[in-house]
Amino acid sequence: MLSVKELRTLASRLKEKDFFKQLGPFVLIQRPPSKSATDTDQMGLPINVQRTAVAKPEAMSSGALSLLFQFDELVVATLPPLQGMDELSVGRQPDCDLVLDDPSVSKQHAVLRWDEKSQRCTIQDAGSTNGTFLNASIRLKKETILKNGDILSFGEVQYWFLLTPTLWEKLTNLRARDVSV
Repeated sequence: MLSVKELRTLASRLKEKDFFKQLGPFVLIQRPPSKSATDTDQMGLPINVQRTAVAKPEAMSSGALSLLFQFDELVVATLPPLQGMDELSVGRQPDCDLVLDDPSVSKQHAVLRWDEKSQRCTIQDAGSTNGTFLNASIRLKKETILKNGDILSFGEVQYWFLLTPTLWEKLTNLRARDVSV
């Protein structure tokens, strides 16, 4: 994962076209994963990570809000390169394209599909235990088209979906503002 600060440096060194080539058509931005100790059950034993834990709705809501107001502290998930029509699997299993090491995330949680021709991304829940939510309130039942700026929740893990041109604009506007101060 790259921090927003690292991406700001990258944006200052690359031309816009090269920046897009490095990151792909969209990014998923999140708060840095917590570095807490292994979760334990009531007896102090490690929770079995083979089973999905029940997500807490209040954790999903507060996490989504923090994405909108803590830009500088966020990190960008590195995704594999996308070409044409491509799928990205999201889940706890190591063979997923985006591995989320959180007990509220199912082994195979969701699938993101990028369609280069139409320049759009869709998301579909893969039958996850805790569901995939859009903007902290809509539980996805079918494949849904994502809009620039949507907040995705996989269990208790939230991501801000941004098209790369929007991220570029945010980074270069922040850089210009920092220089003028």
